Amino acid sequence: MKISMMVQTGPYTFQNSDTAYELAKRALERGHEVAIFFYLDAIWNMSGNIFTPSDRNIGERFEDLAAKGAVIRGCGLCAKYRGMKKQSLVENTRFAGTAVLGEMIATSDRFINFGLQ
Repeated sequence: MKISMMVQTGPYTFQNSDTAYELAKRALERGHEVAIFFYLDAIWNMSGNIFTPSDRNIGERFEDLAAKGAVIRGCGLCAKYRGMKKQSLVENTRFAGTAVLGEMIATSDRFINFGLQ
């Protein structure tokens, strides 16, 4: 089964990033394909510049998922508006356009949106 997700909220702001991570991790462990698209402030989930000495590091969590085969993409225009550069991304993640999101949705068996409501 292919499961795709879109996360729209930034890390450490809402539970969305943690929930998407845990769900994706479990799905990969069970042999499912996973794709995640970060939109709006959620692009910060792909940042390699997060420093959390006493808390979980969201960027490292998604880097780990990508290393295990998850496709991790973030909206390039959202990143541009927020001043985020591709050099700051964690490994195996990339910026992409909304056409990639559309393809994720069209080719998925299940699509889950983690938004503001």
